[in-house]
Amino acid sequence: MFILTSEEQSELIVNKSKFIGYSIIADSREQFLNRVSEIKKINLSLSHTVYGLRIKKNIIEPYFSDDGEPSGTAGRPLINILESKKIINGGLVVVRYYGGINLGMGGLARAYSQAGIKVLLMSKLINYIEQFKFLLTIEYNTLDYITKVINDNKGVILDRIFDQSITLKIKISTRTKGLILKKFPMVNIQSLS
Repeated sequence: MFILTSEEQSELIVNKSKFIGYSIIADSREQFLNRVSEIKKINLSLSHTVYGLRIKKNIIEPYFSDDGEPSGTAGRPLINILESKKIINGGLVVVRYYGGINLGMGGLARAYSQAGIKVLLMSKLINYIEQFKFLLTIEYNTLDYITKVINDNKGVILDRIFDQSITLKIKISTRTKGLILKKFPMVNIQSLS
């Protein structure tokens, strides 16, 4: 599986209709739909805003919208692209400015697919590594070392509580958890579901 690391924009003209494609990074459907709203605000005279989105929670949940285009001709082709490229936690948005020539169902599906593929080719992708939340209790003298291990392995420190010892709320991969326990066997690490 892959995730997007850059959001891009591209343009395609098909029989006088303009298709503007956007690649969007999102961890939730709500976050993605907020970006769709922003795109609509900057494209005021558009005819349609279609999208395809795949979010990974416990399972991969696809969402799409044809936004008034014939069923299956707009959002579904974008989902198909995301599925074939194994992209999660992101999606594609394509806005269409109608050019006065009907494209037919096959023509629409091809145009939306081409716009989606074009913007996706411009986007940067990396391998997806699932991360989990943990509470990590450490001594003060290990903070810099553990912070470096977390950062070097693309983990995130979500919160810090300084008391007798330090409690870190972190989001890391299981591989990074193993590295921390191997290098610092005295730490206490608890899973947060």
